Amino acid sequence: MPGEDKFLPLETALDTWRDWGLALEQRPAVMGPVPGGRTNRSYQLRAPELGHDLLLRINNPQGQRLGIDRHREVEILRTVADAGLTLGACYWEPEQRFTVFRHIEARTWNAQDFADPGQRRRLLECLRLAHSLRPSVPRRRYYDYLNHYWQQLERAEAVEDELRNEWQNFVPHLWAFDQAGWTPCLTHHDLIPENVLETPERLYLIDWEYAAPGHPDIDYWCLDPALVREPFIHELANWTNDLWERVVRLH
Repeated sequence: MPGEDKFLPLETALDTWRDWGLALEQRPAVMGPVPGGRTNRSYQLRAPELGHDLLLRINNPQGQRLGIDRHREVEILRTVADAGLTLGACYWEPEQRFTVFRHIEARTWNAQDFADPGQRRRLLECLRLAHSLRPSVPRRRYYDYLNHYWQQLERAEAVEDELRNEWQNFVPHLWAFDQAGWTPCLTHHDLIPENVLETPERLYLIDWEYAAPGHPDIDYWCLDPALVREPFIHELANWTNDLWERVVRLH
């Protein structure tokens, strides 16, 4: 349909403020865009009557092509918010075109935090808690997930012969990994420094849209590949990142 691949205009989302179920007396004022993030568009909103700001996230209309399931995200976000790992959403627009969160006043981590031993210990405690959670969503089948990317590239005739040969050699190992006996647990799958926020009291992990029950070593690979125990994770993570980048360039 015309326009289905376009981001919802910010003004259109703001015009629905009365539907958000919040104690708002007027339409929130836009303070400006929130930097960072390559998937969605986010804006900080001023809402004085609430005593805190809001964050309005305009969801990427290409989310399904990028492997995002918003219904799964709703359940996972509820689970991790209940565990205190993040703040839950204030409002999910029925068509999943945008989401409203409480804005977290915090410092965004950087690569130096990931390298700092004390900071790493704090993050690893958060990961251990996340990996203990059991949201009611299906586990990730990594073959299905990566093949979803691959088929888009094939249809777009965006696959060179060398890459196709490498993929064909990789697929049997990917299939075997899915069938192996490891135990899935809630995995963030996008644990970059920008998705860790630090307040004076605690850490928050944000952007759970790629999360699913999966292999926990993927989160450790994001923090430090030396922490990985399953050797196949290195290859899996590199393929995931490479195919994601290629699909992003398509759209």
